Amino acid sequence: MNDLLALLTDKRFMPHGHCYMWRPDLLWTNVIADGLIALSYVTIPFTLLYFIHKRKDVPFDWMLAAFGVFILACGTSHVMEILTIWQPYYWLMALVKVITAIASVITAILLVRLVPAALKIPSPQQLAKVNDELREAQAELVTTARRAGMAEIATNVLHNVGNVLNSVNVSAQVLYEKVHTSKGPGVAKVAQLMKEHPDDLGDFISSDPKGRALPDYLDKLADALAVEQQGMIAELAQLTRRIDHIKEIVATQQSYAGNASVLEPGSLRELVEDVVRICDVSLARHHITLIKEFSDIPQMPLDKHRVLQILVNLINNAKQALDAGTNRPPQIILRLKTIDDERVRVEIEDNGEGISQDNLARVFEHGFTTRVDGHGFGLHSCILAAHEMGGDLTVQSAGPGRGAVFILELPLALAPSQHAASG
Repeated sequence: MNDLLALLTDKRFMPHGHCYMWRPDLLWTNVIADGLIALSYVTIPFTLLYFIHKRKDVPFDWMLAAFGVFILACGTSHVMEILTIWQPYYWLMALVKVITAIASVITAILLVRLVPAALKIPSPQQLAKVNDELREAQAELVTTARRAGMAEIATNVLHNVGNVLNSVNVSAQVLYEKVHTSKGPGVAKVAQLMKEHPDDLGDFISSDPKGRALPDYLDKLADALAVEQQGMIAELAQLTRRIDHIKEIVATQQSYAGNASVLEPGSLRELVEDVVRICDVSLARHHITLIKEFSDIPQMPLDKHRVLQILVNLINNAKQALDAGTNRPPQIILRLKTIDDERVRVEIEDNGEGISQDNLARVFEHGFTTRVDGHGFGLHSCILAAHEMGGDLTVQSAGPGRGAVFILELPLALAPSQHAASG
């Protein structure tokens, strides 16, 4: 230890003031400049820490902490510039620079890995644009509904958009949890560990078990941050798709006023898989098991957004029926199969509260509902959409407490009237 202190205060070196020829004007200009820089560098990390403490919702707060450590190390190097004017602490200055270099490299690596994820975050201008577009779409919808005298269109849109907004809220919650369970604080732990060994950092890294573990830990930390990045990018992509779906629902519902239909060849199986992706997070949150029984279906004419709305609505209804509570583990069976050469069937079966015989004949009536908070528009809009596509929507139930199955049937080929409409 004494040898280390002797090395750090080696009197064989000249103080840096000799380089300034001890001229007061030059010397104090450097002292004041380095002092102000050091003071600023010390202030910035504490300001960042205060900001992180007050704004718990800020993503990548660990990156701000890493920058704080880096800036603090830079400030310390300017303090050493002042001290070496009068005392030749050049070895100590070198050690401070080594610590600053390590903090700089770690921060730079983490920043490079973070940039792709950060670029995926919607800017305030993009969010404002989406918000403006949603407002414009809502205003256009209200105008169309008033002009056509069809209030049901507006209520159907609100119901369908509400279903997708549930998934948007789930995605937002997933992103929130990913940010708050980030591995990023591990960077601060590494920095703290190095700060605890300012005088023997080299020996610590080469000899101490914790020090030797640092490179491997940093490598694993970088991999974990990369996984986090990919997860957040995927969730942001889903969030963007769901926002686009909201706009598509509004546009599709506006076309209902003119009885228009957009049919194009597509894969019903892929469409049903999209429905599963939209609903799976919500179902998992309610501990509902989704069982898929899919057969191969040939390409067929599809109004994709109407089919998507129907199936999301039906799965949401099944989830609500399971929320009512039974003694069985809640599950939904989603089946896809052909009936014959002309029709295909999608079945959504749940083991929930079931439907009484009196209500079976009324479930698709406009305004009919058995729930206190229901409005009775969802299933009515679904059966209208099914009929407009040349299909049908029916329901079966063995009675209360015995579950229900909703059956959507669609044609595998266009009817003559639909050929004319699509042309």
